[in-house]
Amino acid sequence: MSAMPTPFGSVGRIVRRLVIAGVLIVAIVTAVMFGVFRVYVPPGSCLVRIAKGGSEPPPGQTLADAGQKGIQRETWGPGRYFLNPYSWDTKLEPLVEIKAGRPDSWTWVHSVQRLPRGGGPGANIITGDFPEVGILVRKTGPVSPQGTKDAVVDRASGYQGVIREVLTPGIYRINPYEYEVRREPAVVIPAGFVGVVTNQSGEQPEMIDVPDVPTQATTSQDAALAPTTKRIRPLAVAGQRGTLKHVLPPGVYYLNPYVVRIKITEVGFDEFSQVATQASQDTIRFPSKSGYDIELGVTVVWGLHPKHAAEVINEFGTTHEVLEKVIKPQLRSICRNQGSLYEARDFIRGDRREEFQKVLTDSLREVCNQKNIELLLALISSIDVYSREGQTGGEGVTDLKTEIQNSYIAIERQITNTKLQETAKKLALLEEARKKVDVARETIQAETRKKMATIMADGERKSAETAARGRLEVAKIEQQVAMLEAEKTQVLGKARTDVERFKRQAEADGRKMMVTALGSGTAYNLYTFAKNFEPTDIKLFFAGPGTFWTDLKRIEEVGAAEIIKQRQGATPTTPAAPSKDRD
Repeated sequence: MSAMPTPFGSVGRIVRRLVIAGVLIVAIVTAVMFGVFRVYVPPGSCLVRIAKGGSEPPPGQTLADAGQKGIQRETWGPGRYFLNPYSWDTKLEPLVEIKAGRPDSWTWVHSVQRLPRGGGPGANIITGDFPEVGILVRKTGPVSPQGTKDAVVDRASGYQGVIREVLTPGIYRINPYEYEVRREPAVVIPAGFVGVVTNQSGEQPEMIDVPDVPTQATTSQDAALAPTTKRIRPLAVAGQRGTLKHVLPPGVYYLNPYVVRIKITEVGFDEFSQVATQASQDTIRFPSKSGYDIELGVTVVWGLHPKHAAEVINEFGTTHEVLEKVIKPQLRSICRNQGSLYEARDFIRGDRREEFQKVLTDSLREVCNQKNIELLLALISSIDVYSREGQTGGEGVTDLKTEIQNSYIAIERQITNTKLQETAKKLALLEEARKKVDVARETIQAETRKKMATIMADGERKSAETAARGRLEVAKIEQQVAMLEAEKTQVLGKARTDVERFKRQAEADGRKMMVTALGSGTAYNLYTFAKNFEPTDIKLFFAGPGTFWTDLKRIEEVGAAEIIKQRQGATPTTPAAPSKDRD
């Protein structure tokens, strides 16, 4: 007979089937999610989503915001996402990395005169792996008020164009459908340089007239006829287009090259040398007052102060232009104008040549100060003097510098010989004076020895007298001490005698008082005997009728008491019988 099914068994089976079905459904959903809906974005990439449904964006809007149809403006970074493929399309785009550069690779040259071979005024004086800045160019939105797609706009404006803000080194999630990223090197200004800033946008200030220094004048008359002013554009202020007054100190700057242009300019002093050579057109050559041609080699130490760098660059463009337009032409002009006032021999003589060098330095410094250029000195390094005869043919040119130098050398040699003769006379006088000094020295030494002997003898005599007086005083003191010792001995002896006598007298008086107290000399003797008698043990003895036992330690007391009683006529008391307890 089979068992009947219970309701509880049916419920259990139903529950198990539901659990199994739920697990299967979860597994199927998980498989579908990971197989169909999962979108994985690896590191170094970002996710661009394209919505297939939603509201249409407003006219003119290229990218869609949340809830709108089309390419979404927001991008998602690396990770795992779940999107419905029927509602979304996706596309992976690389992240934008702006490099930080490697400072250990940066190198630069501190002067255009020390550029490597092939370099020039336009060559890069700084090389290496520089940090980058990211320039964002917005491709969506309305056209900017400037009317061009390359206009500089703010990021919050929403206009198309170059975004004013830049991306510094790092990794960015940029939507390529909204922005184009252009990478430009950051501005690196090394020590010894400054950055002259030029605004690329804004209104330009009006041109102004400034004093001009004639650069090609050869005489004072030509300088008077040359123009004294020229028109330049002044420095710009904030918001204007042009060169700003404030420059950037050395450092690294992340600037937008579409907003500002930085010209790296060397400051401090630099050196320029003009070598004297007939083959060069730049050689400083001019006629002297005496008709000879003078060729000079000059070294000029000049430079720019940071506070004037912007003004100089605004007027001349580069430091090379400063050298070509101011230093070189002014150096030739001043040498011609001032050098024609000197004789040929003046350029050989030290004092006159130094005077000409000072005039050259002061004149060139005055011109440079008008152009905000610092001039430290203009040093004449070499001078050549030539005769004008034969220069047109290129042969027979006579170098007079050697002849002038030889004439001055002969004059100096004659002066030297005269000085040598005077020196010999002075040496003879010096030798004579030395002999006199030796004689005087010996005389002084003899007198010194004599005075020293006299002083030593007086010293010894005074020392002996002092010693004798000392011994006499010591003897007197010793005599006084002996007398005091004798008096001391006498006083001490008398004191001891008096003490002994008083002691004896006191003892006698004491004994006399004891004898008087005891009544007789015999009693005193017995008392003395009993006092000094100290047996070491106790013995019993028989003393006749009326014997008694006693302790010998107290016998002196009993004897003394007995004697006193006898003296007083009292009947002696029979001592008590000894105690049975005694031994």
